[in-house]
Amino acid sequence: LSLEPFIKDLQLRMPLISNLLVNYCVFCRFWRRGRPALDITREQIQLLLTQGFTVRAMARMLGCSSSYLHKKMKFFQISARKRFTSISEIHLEEHIRRLHNQFPRSGSEMMRAYLRAEGIVVQRRRVRETLNRIDPAAAAQRWSQTVARRTYHVPFPNSLWHIDGHMRLIRWGFVTTDNTALTVLTNFVRATCLYGLPSRVRSDRGGENTLVALLMNLLQGQGHAGHIAGQSVHNQRIERLWRDVFQQVVHYFYTLFYSFEDEQILNPEDNFQKMALQVVYKPEIQKRLDLFRQAWNNHKIRTMEGMLANIEQESTALNNVFGVDPYIEENLEACLARHGIQLTQLQANREDLEQAVIVQQPLNISSDQHQALQNAIAGITHLKDRYLVCARELQNIILRTQ
Repeated sequence: LSLEPFIKDLQLRMPLISNLLVNYCVFCRFWRRGRPALDITREQIQLLLTQGFTVRAMARMLGCSSSYLHKKMKFFQISARKRFTSISEIHLEEHIRRLHNQFPRSGSEMMRAYLRAEGIVVQRRRVRETLNRIDPAAAAQRWSQTVARRTYHVPFPNSLWHIDGHMRLIRWGFVTTDNTALTVLTNFVRATCLYGLPSRVRSDRGGENTLVALLMNLLQGQGHAGHIAGQSVHNQRIERLWRDVFQQVVHYFYTLFYSFEDEQILNPEDNFQKMALQVVYKPEIQKRLDLFRQAWNNHKIRTMEGMLANIEQESTALNNVFGVDPYIEENLEACLARHGIQLTQLQANREDLEQAVIVQQPLNISSDQHQALQNAIAGITHLKDRYLVCARELQNIILRTQ
């Protein structure tokens, strides 16, 4: 079969085919045939940039290519590099040195989070180089103690809360006065009023979690499985968080207080010294815990774009984050009142008190005595010296009142 007639016929028809193709492209351009154009706004790009997402991650979430997103950013005159704070190496090193003195066991990502909490956004490379220059031995030690990543997946925020108690400083009285079910419930309700009610709660099988379990089953329904109980060691998210809390905050005070005991300037059985320790170091511990919380809420989580991907889902827990929370304080109290429950009238029962760990205050001092104690140590900056003066002044104040 000869192809010459077909080729000649095609050559004769080429001008007509070219004309049709041109007309079809113009038709597509004016009548918007084909795939719809993406509508990405300036506000969307700026929001994701301020949240710390890279261009590649933003393109994946918005369903477009990185090159298209770069073109849109160029059109809107938005630069990804301008999200970083303009700060010199000298000033950056000053900030990192100050934070490193407070949190000497923090790595580069948490250090970036501490800086971000203070409004300083810099590249990870600069933070790593500065940490290696400030304390190379600690940087090498962190590399040798890396923890393998655990697989953890939840569909959206407030899908699952993990609760547990931290009692590593109980020897010196830095702990809640008791861990009764009523105390745990009070703190849980306070957290739900701030952050919304979770879909489910995971805890161990301790008796201190019974009222939280009853509350979740009451509000979410029995068939929802609002409370999940299991072994404490399998509550992986909170156990992993406790490791970070101990490593970056508690470890410093843990070793410091034991060193005080070795120097024989602290006796945990001495109420005067124990009370003085709490008066001096409790504000500092709380301050560092608050800084850690701010940094933790700013540190990078590799898969957190799932929060934005699922924002349109019909989920009660997700709506409690982005929508109107039905479990704010007054609505929560009204909901419980329909079941005949008043939070202010709840009391710990006898069995709960027998199983609970109760820590008594070392000494009961009046507000005037506490103010006199604060005045005595106000001019002392070093915490150790302040503790020694506080213990001596506290003993004098108590002896004068007897």
